[in-house]
Parts: sequence; C-alpha cells; structure tokens
Amino acid sequence: MCAEAPESQYFRDLYELASSDLSTSEKIARAIDIGRDRLDVDYGVLSYTGEGNYEVVQTNIESGKYAPGSVTELGETWCRHVVEKREAVAFADAAESRYSDDIAREVTGLQCYVGAPVVVDGEVYGTICFSADDPRQTEITESEQQFVSLLGEWIASEIEQQKHTEELRRQNERLDEFTGIVAHDLRNPLSGAIGYTELALDRTEGEVHGYLERVASSLERMDALIGECLVLAKEGADVGEREPVDLASVAEDAWETVSTGSATLTLDVAKTINADRARLQRLFENLFRNANEHCQSGVSVTVSDHPEGFTVSDDGPGLPDAVAAALEDPDDVEDIKDLGLGLLIVERVVTGHGWDLAVDTSNAGTTFTVTGVNAAAPAHRQYVEA
Repeated sequence: MCAEAPESQYFRDLYELASSDLSTSEKIARAIDIGRDRLDVDYGVLSYTGEGNYEVVQTNIESGKYAPGSVTELGETWCRHVVEKREAVAFADAAESRYSDDIAREVTGLQCYVGAPVVVDGEVYGTICFSADDPRQTEITESEQQFVSLLGEWIASEIEQQKHTEELRRQNERLDEFTGIVAHDLRNPLSGAIGYTELALDRTEGEVHGYLERVASSLERMDALIGECLVLAKEGADVGEREPVDLASVAEDAWETVSTGSATLTLDVAKTINADRARLQRLFENLFRNANEHCQSGVSVTVSDHPEGFTVSDDGPGLPDAVAAALEDPDDVEDIKDLGLGLLIVERVVTGHGWDLAVDTSNAGTTFTVTGVNAAAPAHRQYVEA
C-alpha cells in the first residue's frame, strides 16, 4: 500500500487510465487497485445487482465466496444499502457505526467498508466497493467517499460505452443480414422476371407489347430502388478511417459517371479534405443526378470551396420547401424521399462523416453547403512535412 501518496496523484492515475488503450476489463481492474491503494484496504469489488442478486464482476479476491463470477444474496451484503439509497455508504469500523448489528457484518466478516453505486443508463447496474476484514484506524473522509463515487461514475461511463458499442455491433450485423437478403433473395427472382419480360417483348407486338414495356419499366425501377436501398444502408454507418481526398478530382470522377445531358459543371475548388473517397463520390453523383433530373435542360452546376467545407450549387428552379427543410433533419425521411432516394443518400453520407448540411433554395437555384469538414494537407505536402 502507498497511503502516503498525495491525493492528487490518484486523480492523475485515473485520468491516465481513462485515456489509455486498455480494454474495459483491464481499466476496471486497474481502477480497483488504485482505489485499494487510495483507501488502504484489502479488497475491491465491482458487482452487478441488476437481477436482485450480488454477482461479482471483477475483484482482486482470487478465491472463496466473493471470487469473480460468484453469486450471493444481495440482502446479506453491505452493498444492499448502496443499491437502496443510490448513494455512497462508508464506515471505518462497523462496530462503531449505525450498522453495528447489520446482518452483513456477520455474513461477510467485513468490518471496514466504502461503496458507491454504478448507474448505467439511469439504472443501478451494481456497486464499486472497497473493504477490509479489520476496522481501519482512521475514519473514512468525505474526500475518500467522493473519490469512490467518482470511481463509480467513471466505471459506469466505461460500461455504458462498451454496452452501446456492442449494441451498435449487433445492429450492424442485423443490417448486414438484411441487406444480404435484399441483395440475394429479392434480386434473384427480380432478375428472372426482367429476363423473361425481355424475351416476351421480343415475341409480342401491339397492345400486349405495350403492356410488357410498362412491366419492364417497373421491374427496372424496382431493381434501381433495391440498389439505392443497399447503398443507403451502407452510407448511414460511421465512416471510420478516412484518407486525404482532392475535392476537384472526386467531383470530376462523379460527373463522368452520371448521365448529365446538356448540363455543365464548373469547379471552383482546390481543397483536399479527409474523407471516404467512395462515399464522397456518391454524394457528388447524387447531387449531380438530382440537378440534371429535376432542373431545366442545360442546368449549370458549380462546386466551390467553403471556409469550413464545400458547396454544390445549381441554377435550377429550386427544391420544395419541405424537402429542403428535411435535408437538415436526419429524422425526416419521408419528405426527403419525395425527390427519390438520391438526396437521402446525400444526407446519410454527410452524417456518416459527422459533417453538417445546410440547404439554401429559391427560384434562382439551390446551394448545398457541407461544413464541419476536416481539411487535409495536399498529398504532395504530406511527404514533405512528414
């Protein structure tokens, strides 16, 4: 034990621990050691009490009734007081405290105790507690109780983060499963329907041929919608790793992949940003396609630098007010879909990067402004500066 260490040292240790690359389990184990050292006691335990029992999640106790994974009656532990009160409980000598005749004194044999609740997503997950078989010679101070409460809050945040990360992983797995079903189980029979419709078109004429042309058009539209849905499912996820991307180059590549007819593109951009190149290209493709499909013939599109990102403008008739407002509200999907899934994909690419989107539209045209973008040094400068 190192009870002589200055109090500030323990907080520094916790700060360094919180910012370390250790796993959640490793961090909690280290936090328990820091707490035992700070309080000069024998034992440290993180418990789970969510199901009414006392389950030991992590501890320095290696064997016996309170070893890791053991489950006992919560009502026979000191921690039940913490769970009931949702606040710290502490005493240096059980015999000299108001808990002198508590059942936990006889069952656990612990005479010194300090514990605090671990509250995860608003519910008591369990407790973090420190204890000893013998009374402590000095009283447990308010500062020490606050320290244990702080430990409980920090552990709760670590558990919450791990929980939410796991939930996100499961959601992504279900999403992958769903997109796999869409891609395979729907597209396969659809491809067969398209193929047989094309064969029938070659062998019919007149009124029946006209009906089949409508069927073929509908089937092709269904195939396109499935493709857009698959893209949309992927674009909404967090981008993760990014790379330096030249905006002008991506915009040019996107323009070449879109059927733009008599539309024209002007590039007034010389910025390199950190982004997922493939997703960024899809953003440009959908904005270009939207301008070409919903504006008059010969529409002019301009990509420009912005102090915090970039803009894409056109001189078309403007967007419906409801659609423009919805593009700035990620939860308003229905209004965005009024102009197809293309603009919804744009919105998902923006939010997937953690950027912000603003739309300014009028009869004179529409400007999409993407901000919150992290600029990157041009590639040729990176090697010089490295």
